[in-house]
Amino acid sequence: MSNIVKDENGVYRWVYEFNLYKNPTILFTVLKIFLSVIAIGLVIMLVGSIPDLVKGYADSSDVAETLRFGGIFIALFIVLTIAGYLIYALMQGGKYCVVFTMDEDGITHKQLPRQYEKAQVIGALNVLAGLASGNAAQTGIGIVTSTRDSITSTFDAVRSVKGFRALRVIKVNEPLAKNQVYVDAEDYDFVFGFIRDHCPNASVRG
Repeated sequence: MSNIVKDENGVYRWVYEFNLYKNPTILFTVLKIFLSVIAIGLVIMLVGSIPDLVKGYADSSDVAETLRFGGIFIALFIVLTIAGYLIYALMQGGKYCVVFTMDEDGITHKQLPRQYEKAQVIGALNVLAGLASGNAAQTGIGIVTSTRDSITSTFDAVRSVKGFRALRVIKVNEPLAKNQVYVDAEDYDFVFGFIRDHCPNASVRG
């Protein structure tokens, strides 16, 4: 059964929740980004030492020392990142709950505070889609209008779309913004196809 709600304006919304301890997608993303930055810095340091090597001001032991320092720094960074992630997961109650809003122009990924339960949000979105009144509708309006802890990908600006069915995640990447779209297995094909068909400038894989 689909968890996607469509309103009268053709806007799709759904909520996705996963266990931060069992699904390491966010941790891997953070590690990938920062390790790439560290690796680039290390390469720059090594390239910068080439003139000294040529002139005899440095030797292979200096290069080895740079690599050793880089290795220690990377190992320390990984440990600190994992520790920070576990603290974050604990603060979030061990879960990551997010609501997505998707239309013809783009998709918004909004993290919800830990007090929201998935069932509560689904109910609010259904009520909101039906333009009903009451507390659930007010909750839904608050969820979809708040911009806190959210990222929006504009389809025309997207340069790559990568789907990972096993992880139920679709990576939607602009040059300076990376968005991760989570979706239940039964809705994966629809969401992936919709994003693919609305990103004319993107390379697509998955």
